[in-house]
Amino acid sequence: MIPHQRTKILFLVLFLLLFLGGLPLQAEFNEPGFGLISPIASDEIIQEGIQVIRAEQNQRRDASMRLGALVAWYTMHPFIDYASLIESSITVKFIDGSYVVLLDPFLENQGFTRDVCNPFIHERYMGRTNKTAVILNPAESMYGHYQCQRIITILLNHDYSIEYLANQAVDLSFIKNNLSAALIYMNTHAGYFDVDGDLQADAVVIATGELWTNDTEQTYAYEVQNHLIVKGMVGDQCFVAFTPAFIELYYAQKQFQDSLVFMATCYAVYDTTMAQEFLDAGARVYMGWSQNTVFWTNSRISVQTFRLLSYGLTVQQVCRLIRSGGFYNWLFHSTLTYAGDGTYKIP
Repeated sequence: MIPHQRTKILFLVLFLLLFLGGLPLQAEFNEPGFGLISPIASDEIIQEGIQVIRAEQNQRRDASMRLGALVAWYTMHPFIDYASLIESSITVKFIDGSYVVLLDPFLENQGFTRDVCNPFIHERYMGRTNKTAVILNPAESMYGHYQCQRIITILLNHDYSIEYLANQAVDLSFIKNNLSAALIYMNTHAGYFDVDGDLQADAVVIATGELWTNDTEQTYAYEVQNHLIVKGMVGDQCFVAFTPAFIELYYAQKQFQDSLVFMATCYAVYDTTMAQEFLDAGARVYMGWSQNTVFWTNSRISVQTFRLLSYGLTVQQVCRLIRSGGFYNWLFHSTLTYAGDGTYKIP
């Protein structure tokens, strides 16, 4: 009996050694360039972390504390390489080399989430001149179309021909091929992408209305591999988000001829990464918020901005008049600002 028991114990020890010894090998296969043995359920891991921190919200009421706790939770997960918090954006890199950028992880808790699966909306309004405008509202299903309809009315009174797209109609193909207009307005979510985990923002990323699916990485393999796009998560929904490199590549022929670009998003002009690519591609001026913003302030100020521009004020004058635009933006130290030519007036 004793030799037999020793044999069983030896067998168990060998089995454990083989099992533990195989773990680094599996992790190595999960690095870029190796085929995944089994896909990482990244969305489920992201949501699990959010739910854990949300359950503790009574103990962590401060938003920055919740974000910090979420980053700490992700950092401890065995399938996550690193999690990086910059302002209110969290970049999560998994051990298989994939990324998720959380643009607003606690959106659902704020009570603003609506059904994001609204139908594609693509409407055209014909003006009497060759002046053109593109109004993009990927976040219509969350925040409505109040501001966009009023902006359209203002521009129609100035004889602009307008394309209005909302929800999933604002997909990557449209962003890639159809932004050449005198005025470009986009109301959506944005944040920061930390590619190398050094806790420094490498690029502003802006969400489209196109949902990120299981086929996205294959469909846009080149864009994913070269960081032209990234998975951007808003609440519990994942969207395709484009980076400045996307604009740099697909608008290299300076298709923005003296355009006004107004990105009505958080952090649009916190740094110049996105603004500079639009300017290099021919845009004359790029506007947006310097920090975080809230949707009701963003909507109201968007309408006010175009109304003031329609009165003949310059971009610089409009930004000086509006400043933070409201109490909440003032708390965030967020102001409406611009890069490029502040003397721009809409024709």
